[in-house]
Amino acid sequence: MSEGIVKATEKRLMKVFGFSERKVRTYFKEARVEAGIYDFVLAVEIYLKNSTTKDEELELKKIEKETKKFNLDIKKGKYHLEDDVILLVSDMLARFKSKLTCLPAKISIDLLNKTNRREIEDILKKEINQALLELSGYKELKMEGLDGAEDD
Repeated sequence: MSEGIVKATEKRLMKVFGFSERKVRTYFKEARVEAGIYDFVLAVEIYLKNSTTKDEELELKKIEKETKKFNLDIKKGKYHLEDDVILLVSDMLARFKSKLTCLPAKISIDLLNKTNRREIEDILKKEINQALLELSGYKELKMEGLDGAEDD
């Protein structure tokens, strides 16, 4: 019977599985052939059987913990419905588009009597920066303001 057995010492099992000497003795006692010698194939089977069950239990506990945290984060308002986010982004882009399309009419009066290129560029930069500043302010918005009411 011992002819077909692939033997491994306690030290070899300690290295392969990362166990202490004591844990090797208790964990693989069914695979023990003689003092300090173990059936390596049986030891691997024991390890796989036990670790698979434990891994599945650990994975399930991890998933349950992450789900609870996710649900808590939803209640705290850290996550939002896709439709609400789409509405917020659509509103933001519509306002930004409106702001940009109004720029020519708004600044044409300021530019009417300007001939200095530097002055013209400064006026244009100022107005563009104001539009971009308004766009950047959307990160501060709360999802509660999506009912269409203006906060201005």
